[in-house]
Amino acid sequence: MGAGGEQVRRAAGRERETAQHTRVLIVEDSATQAHALEIVLTSEGFEVELASDGEAALALLATQHVDLIVSDIVMPGISGYELCRRLKSHHATKDIPVVLLTTLSDPLDIIQGLESGADNFITKPYDPSYLVARIHALLTSRRLRQNRKLQMGIEIFFLGKPFVITSEKEQILDLLLCTFEDIVRTNRELQQSKNALARANQELEAFSYSVSHDLRAPLRAIDGFSHALASECADSLGDEGIGYLKHIRSAVTRMAQLIDDLLALAHVSRAQLRRSPVRLDELARACAEVLANSEPGREVTWVIPAQLPADGDPSLLRIVLENLLGNAWKFTRKAPRACIEIGSEPPGPDNEPIYFVRDNGAGFDMAHAEKLFAPFQRLHSNAEFQGTGVGLATVQRIIHRHGGRVWAEAEPQRGATFFFTLGEAGS
Repeated sequence: MGAGGEQVRRAAGRERETAQHTRVLIVEDSATQAHALEIVLTSEGFEVELASDGEAALALLATQHVDLIVSDIVMPGISGYELCRRLKSHHATKDIPVVLLTTLSDPLDIIQGLESGADNFITKPYDPSYLVARIHALLTSRRLRQNRKLQMGIEIFFLGKPFVITSEKEQILDLLLCTFEDIVRTNRELQQSKNALARANQELEAFSYSVSHDLRAPLRAIDGFSHALASECADSLGDEGIGYLKHIRSAVTRMAQLIDDLLALAHVSRAQLRRSPVRLDELARACAEVLANSEPGREVTWVIPAQLPADGDPSLLRIVLENLLGNAWKFTRKAPRACIEIGSEPPGPDNEPIYFVRDNGAGFDMAHAEKLFAPFQRLHSNAEFQGTGVGLATVQRIIHRHGGRVWAEAEPQRGATFFFTLGEAGS
């Protein structure tokens, strides 16, 4: 073992020896969390006492001495802040270091901790080794400060409220540094999680693309041989056999459409977003022409404004309108006087333009609206209206990539309206 390793071993030994003579009071109203913390500290050699709330802690301290207190902030009755404030204002307990357990979800946590005289924060959920290291550092810092006089209190204003801080300079610095360390550590963990999630999503999209692409070849073979059987062996198969082949080819067609939709969903997730000025009215008219040519016998009233400017990726927004207008076309098939409209509404509170596609078709029950944009979720049976349940998931993916929102309002047999925004230009 080198000199550095020997120093670490000796330091660990000194900490262990110090812990064996240190009594820690845990103030925690959750028996489960208190027990978990007790296991961590006792395994390090600390002597541990438990109190279920602030009142119980004060009662215990009236008759027993402890060297350090670890307290939750949110408790019934006396909060961790108030407990700390009472301890620091009493001559018999003012020198006991207090560590507050917090989620640090509010900037006021730090200021209220300083005001109450807390010595340190530990962020939940905590790493056991980090918590033990902070306790040892706090005990060492306490010994170094024991002979120093308490400085005069200072008044500060934060978020429009006054706070009086009476903690020593070293205590304030220690508290702020541990808070900053917790924030840095949390941000690092969040970034690592974000990177891992991004990699997982990329791998999932690549896998989905690969599988969907590779499934096309066997499907083409099934469809081709089914067609050959129907053409060349019709007499020997009979009507029943021909019927079976029709079901097979219908299922193949549906699966091929599902694969195409999955590939489209993977494409919009991987494609680079290129924003520019877009005329949604022109895209809508092009989509309407394609839909009308697909069923020349249908009579549908189209309401498309002369100009509907937007800012977004033209190729991706074309896919959005193909899906939304295609859905409107499909679900108005049984409407006696079908009408499909695209337009915009006044901007909302965030000042973003709101666009919509509205129809007077089958609609849906808003109680099931949360399923709309989930892949493979459908609110109508395939017998009523054919589909794969991927189109709206694709729409949502594109809108979210623009930084916008998409939602719907509908009523059964009274049509549906899909709204969307496109985020800020240049985002």
